[in-house]
Amino acid sequence: MMRQPRNRAKAPLAGFSLLEVLVALVIFTIGVSGMLVTLAHHMRDISFTQEHARAIRIATREMNRLRRVRFVPEEESTGEDGRYSWLAVVEEVEEDLPGMIDGEAGKSKGLKPYEMSLVVQWSDVPGGELSRKVQLHGVELFQKR
Repeated sequence: MMRQPRNRAKAPLAGFSLLEVLVALVIFTIGVSGMLVTLAHHMRDISFTQEHARAIRIATREMNRLRRVRFVPEEESTGEDGRYSWLAVVEEVEEDLPGMIDGEAGKSKGLKPYEMSLVVQWSDVPGGELSRKVQLHGVELFQKR
């Protein structure tokens, strides 16, 4: 005995309707858009962190350069490194430093305390306004020339 083929008109349809597919695509698109926006914010933050780290490396390098000299460096010095520019200021400390006895600095092989201040500035774009900065401060003993 042969079986009768099923009546396709009465059988439920297999698969998804066009409306279900469109709803799924809209939900997927919203999710992907949210992830792309988040990714863009993270990329901007990473870029800022890299620029800030480079400015700190430049400031540390220049501060160490000042500390390596034996005699008092120039009062002001400047320089540039790509989008980064810096200004170093060295000034004699007039008052006694904490832990020093009055007038002790002058008796120590002619060494005098000097305050060093270094500012590194940079812009977000080449040739732009220097809108970001990093500052380092320190004290070092130098001999007068």
